[in-house]
Amino acid sequence: MKYLVFFILLSCTFFSFSQIDFKGEWKGILKFSYQSLGEADVVFFTLSGSADKVEGKSRIEILNTEDFAVKTVEGKLKNNHITLSEEYLKSSTHSRVAPKCKLVYEMVYDDSTGYFKGNFRSTDCRNKIGEIILFRVDEEFNDEEKFTATHYWKQRFIRDYNKGYPAPEIREKERENFEFEPIYFDHDKSEIRPEHYDYLNRMARILDGIYDLRVEVIGHTDAVGTDEYNVGLSKRRAKAIKDYFKSQGIEPDKLEIDFKGEREPVDSNNTPDGKQRNRRVDFKFI
Repeated sequence: MKYLVFFILLSCTFFSFSQIDFKGEWKGILKFSYQSLGEADVVFFTLSGSADKVEGKSRIEILNTEDFAVKTVEGKLKNNHITLSEEYLKSSTHSRVAPKCKLVYEMVYDDSTGYFKGNFRSTDCRNKIGEIILFRVDEEFNDEEKFTATHYWKQRFIRDYNKGYPAPEIREKERENFEFEPIYFDHDKSEIRPEHYDYLNRMARILDGIYDLRVEVIGHTDAVGTDEYNVGLSKRRAKAIKDYFKSQGIEPDKLEIDFKGEREPVDSNNTPDGKQRNRRVDFKFI
């Protein structure tokens, strides 16, 4: 009986693992063997299907040109491995450099990074081999001759990829799941305690990885001292956090500071523990 239960659990695990949600729109880079990442062309996919069958379209655009080719794709999905083959559909008119070669893709999806990564080869053009990296996007697939977007996103993608950041949808989930914690300070001090650096580094990674994300840093104090002095102290604490983020490569325009002095306590100022909880910096994404 226990072997039967084990087999059922194993089968369910395998089944759930095999059902990767590949449907939707993807984009990324197509790097031929003779290219660097910066020279790579851009590629878009729209994929649909059911079970292990995959179908859709691909669109390859030659970087910084209006040359493109749209092809149909079909293939199979097994576990996290996808195989796709192209058939030519259409391309930019009167172009000798339109990427018409039919490609076969072998890609593996990494659910920890959100990337489809793998290799490709051509079935009808010599020496056309290379690597492909895709990530999911919330964009409409374009199969028309008119270009609807620039390639500026590619440089940002390469920057993030080289830093080891996961795909945008994974980064957004990290932001949604990120829990703010106060940064506490010693009495009458604005120096960051060493135990807070790991937390600040995690927040800096999220800030750096989402280009339109900003944070507000809000300084506070306990009730020891005058109101005027405490406003200045809370400002110095907020600025210390801002300066640390800048030292980690965060752009200044992603950082806002506010300072409340002693006006917004979270605990009583009549006990040492309460005062400690009030000597803090809080955060919110904006």
